[in-house]
Amino acid sequence: MAFCVEKVTQFTRRFGAVGLCVLLILTSGQVHAVESRKVEKMIEATLPEEEQKAAAREKQKTLDEGKRLYNRFCFHCHGRNGRGDGLASHYLFPAPRDLSRGIFKFHSTQSNSLPVDEDLSRTIRRGVPGTVMPTWGKVLGEEEIQSLVVYIKTFSERFEQEIPDYQIEVDLEPPFDSISIPLGKELYRQLRCSRCHGDEGERTGSLGKNSNDIWGNTSFVFDLRRPELYKTGASSDDMYRMLMAGIGGTPMNSYDYLSADERWHLIHYLQSQFSRQTPLSSQTNDVLVSVPIPGPVGLTLEDSVWEHAPALQVQLDSVKARERPIHSMTVQSVHDGQRIAFRLQWKDPVPDGASNVSSYYLDGVAIQFALQPGKAYDGPFFGMGEREKPVNLWHWKADSTQKIHGPPVNKDHDSPVQKAFTHLSLNPFNESPVEELNAWGFGSLAVQSMENQQVSGNGFWKDGMWTVVLVREFITPSKQDVQFSGPDPVLLAFAVWDGASRDKNANKMVSFWKTLTLK
Repeated sequence: MAFCVEKVTQFTRRFGAVGLCVLLILTSGQVHAVESRKVEKMIEATLPEEEQKAAAREKQKTLDEGKRLYNRFCFHCHGRNGRGDGLASHYLFPAPRDLSRGIFKFHSTQSNSLPVDEDLSRTIRRGVPGTVMPTWGKVLGEEEIQSLVVYIKTFSERFEQEIPDYQIEVDLEPPFDSISIPLGKELYRQLRCSRCHGDEGERTGSLGKNSNDIWGNTSFVFDLRRPELYKTGASSDDMYRMLMAGIGGTPMNSYDYLSADERWHLIHYLQSQFSRQTPLSSQTNDVLVSVPIPGPVGLTLEDSVWEHAPALQVQLDSVKARERPIHSMTVQSVHDGQRIAFRLQWKDPVPDGASNVSSYYLDGVAIQFALQPGKAYDGPFFGMGEREKPVNLWHWKADSTQKIHGPPVNKDHDSPVQKAFTHLSLNPFNESPVEELNAWGFGSLAVQSMENQQVSGNGFWKDGMWTVVLVREFITPSKQDVQFSGPDPVLLAFAVWDGASRDKNANKMVSFWKTLTLK
């Protein structure tokens, strides 16, 4: 708004009252976005030549910085030209956004309108829950995010031809009470939201698996009872704007035809269905601290040792959306000055391991280490590294040696229940369920030689939870291994495979980079 007032003032000084009248005529009423952009460009053209050159230099500087950051962090998924065709895109569902179309799912403007800059920066800053789009606000500063926004807008001609429509105003919220919630529930029924989202928002509707977005991809319906999965946020104001704007390019329409009270009643009903668990996204600690212990580190450490080790809750996101995702895992670490151990725990109602019945899809977990010390800003791409920035992986699979204690918690699970692990080995040349690997980007995964297999590990399943311990010496002779020798923090990320969800290879749950420090 301040920008527009400044431009109008300059235009008036240059052309007087007549020019101002012309400008007001052009911009009065509901002017089309294309005409508004023409007026804006006409005003800019009236600036002195030196001011225009200075503005152009400043804009180019911002564009260059945005391009540098985009090619550093974004092109792996979105592609060099923003078409959503990066090397990682073939493995991801929902697919990365095609930025060249100028159609964005999340905006605070009217339906089918361009987003404002803050909409784009908010998506970059927060990430997109339920997908592998990270919260870049933990890595990038505000000026860097703004330069990314400026560069991303160059991918679509819409931003040169149109301006965003007016932003949605949030009306006053009525009380969240026993009157509003039933009215919202009735609206949910009348609007037939259950056809996509299920009777209570549990995403089991008949149309949930048969709807496509404008990019030709299946529109995956998420569980409305889980506030941490709301793409635009689960606060009252966020949900109000989402109902007014819809989700661009998807079957989720705008509900701007409802009255303000009706929208609030619907929001209150959805919020009344929320699970009361604290969303992982609110947990900002991304540092895993490995603490020293007096005794030697091994695979069979007493529980009391782990009770005194700080635990890091790691959020996991599915590379491909699935029915029963594993959303989080708990990680701890201890060391004795020469060896380091990691304990990883996650909930899984059914253990899927190597058996003579079904051994193709196995439960598994991996730790990925950046070989170069530093922060996430300077680290490799968190999806299998880069050509000049390789990663080291410790990969555990539920082979025949991993123990199962008691029957599965969920006996009605639709995957084959592994009633017993037989003596079927995953790798006849390796007695350990853990393999060390390296990667330099997609398609480059390689298993290290037998003499370089330095990690030992073991796991067991009990009461619906896997517990896996991985151990290795601080220093190894291999240049392909991460070394725990210096004071610099180490970047690490995690992945989980769920055999019941037919996970294998690239189909898994993953985390963004975390930081390991040795105390």
